Amino acid sequence: MNKKRLIKNIVDQVMEAQLKLGYARESLELYYPLSSLNALLETEITDVPKMRDLLVREYSDIQGIPMKFTIHAGRIAVGIGPQGAEYVHEKVPVPAFLKELIALMGDHCACSLEEIRALFEHYGKCCMEKMPEGSDFDAVLFFEDPSVDEYYYCIKTEEMGHTIYHRFIREDYLEIRSEVVR
Repeated sequence: MNKKRLIKNIVDQVMEAQLKLGYARESLELYYPLSSLNALLETEITDVPKMRDLLVREYSDIQGIPMKFTIHAGRIAVGIGPQGAEYVHEKVPVPAFLKELIALMGDHCACSLEEIRALFEHYGKCCMEKMPEGSDFDAVLFFEDPSVDEYYYCIKTEEMGHTIYHRFIREDYLEIRSEVVR
């Protein structure tokens, strides 16, 4: 089981929310499909209640921060209390790349793929692929070296006058891409 990868993902999701919305010492809930948790933990659990039971056993307390795990609409809801939000705000360094990406999209509501790619290239060699016809996104960008940033950023350049992104772990991106190709 890869405990570190799940914990890092939870911290990364909290950090992203704080960069987008601002910090507040409040509870958060993150929702994970079973396939994402299996990818993060390197497990092959096929039953959502069994995954929840595993998480309750192994992760009810992470570094002194209590966690709650419930089932919601076929996914696992990860409940993080105010002390978890505070921990991320006070102890976790802000990733410069993510901060700049969010600022770019906030400052330029309809930024181009070229502007986004230029930001990626500022931080490292990146790959950009056009998404298949019928996809919800126009392109995906990711770093060749995942130590820069391990996520895959799916970009939509025209969403009600704005450019938006959704970021995924590699396994989730590959699953999304394969569904569009079918």
